[in-house]
Amino acid sequence: MARARTERMLNLLFVLLNSRTPLTREQIRERVPGYGDSNEAFERMFERDKAALRDLAIPVETKPVDMFHDDVLGYRIDRSDWLMPEISISAKERTYLALAASAWQNAQLSTAARQAVSSVDAREQGAEISVPVSLAKGRRHITEILAAIANGKTVVLDYVGLNQSEVVKRTIDPWRALLHSGHWYLIGFDQDKGEVRTFRTDRIVGDLVETKHDILESMPKDYDLSAITDTWEHSDKDATIATVLVRPGRAASLRVLATTCEIGDDWDELTIPYHHESQLIGLIASSCDVTRVKSPQSLQDSVTRIVSTTLSVHNFGK
Repeated sequence: MARARTERMLNLLFVLLNSRTPLTREQIRERVPGYGDSNEAFERMFERDKAALRDLAIPVETKPVDMFHDDVLGYRIDRSDWLMPEISISAKERTYLALAASAWQNAQLSTAARQAVSSVDAREQGAEISVPVSLAKGRRHITEILAAIANGKTVVLDYVGLNQSEVVKRTIDPWRALLHSGHWYLIGFDQDKGEVRTFRTDRIVGDLVETKHDILESMPKDYDLSAITDTWEHSDKDATIATVLVRPGRAASLRVLATTCEIGDDWDELTIPYHHESQLIGLIASSCDVTRVKSPQSLQDSVTRIVSTTLSVHNFGK
């Protein structure tokens, strides 16, 4: 019972948060699952949920639906009154947060993390700092990556890239593990390609294996890791706008990112700005049963490719 109420309150929160205009009680009842069939049950549960949200300091506003008819009231949550502004922290602050989260979340990483941090401390002040932390998608391989970096050994992995439909074996000289936009990345020298490459760790299929071979190419002392993230975070062009259809009351992680939400009968239409496809592909693919990419076509193709590849790897498509 408690779990059902929590889920219902979260759905109510996201519906009100993503509505540009106040929603009537009837609209809320249609959009939020779990309010029962009778009017009496809906009124009782809605009043209780609304009060609980306000007790949590969530500003549920009551406003007229129509400026010319103030007798019909609706409800919404103003994003500017509740959502926190974007947080900007320095590289050194990111390091301290990473160390704290790493110690708290995954004790198995402690030895490898200390070795990685010692290499950071040895750098000159002002250098780019990147300390991995056991968070986000793809963290399953971080222990092996950190150990291989500390031991100076190459790693072998099976990888599925964004533009590929098959699994390819790669031999990598690991340089750094990097956390960005909710995903883990391995940065290193690809011996097969003969160049520096970036690999998103949740696209590694199966196990990542540390070999007995020493790395062939070490990371240059003047290699600028920040140049990689600057390319991802500060694109020269404006943000791309994605239009994503989601089932009512579903895909909460996408609704939080949306700047607008058009309420529909069968689908809600979200408008989500992004600079890099990796910010959205994983979220959309993981909820592909209740989401559809309307535009752009390139994002739709990338999601379809990832889902199809995942199904084929796990033999779900047979």
